[in-house]
Amino acid sequence: MKKNVTLLSCLTVVLLMSSCYTAKVAHGTLTTDSPVVKVNSKKNHALIEGLVPLGDGYAAKKYVGDRTNYVTKSQITFVDGLLRVITLGIYTPSTTTFYVPLSDVTSK
Repeated sequence: MKKNVTLLSCLTVVLLMSSCYTAKVAHGTLTTDSPVVKVNSKKNHALIEGLVPLGDGYAAKKYVGDRTNYVTKSQITFVDGLLRVITLGIYTPSTTTFYVPLSDVTSK
C-alpha cells in the first residue's frame, strides 16, 4: 500500500512540475512582437523524443507560400506532454502554428 502511495506521489510531482514548451521564431524582417495573423496550425508527429519526424515534417512553405516574412510558433501542449510521458518518449507530438504579417492580409 505504501509503495502505491509513493508511486502516486512521484507521478503527481512529475506532472505538476512539467510545463508546456513554446518557441516563437520570426523569419525575414519580422520580430516576434510584429502584428501577425494566424494562417494555419499543424499537428506534428514524431518518434523518439522528436528525432524521427513522421509525415511531411515541419514544412512552412505549404502554409505561408513564397513569403519570406512569417512567424512560426512551435508548442508542446499539456496533452502533447502527457502523451509523451505515457509512451515514455517514443511518440512525441507537438503543434506548429504559422502566422503572416497583418499587412499581407487584404480586407475585402
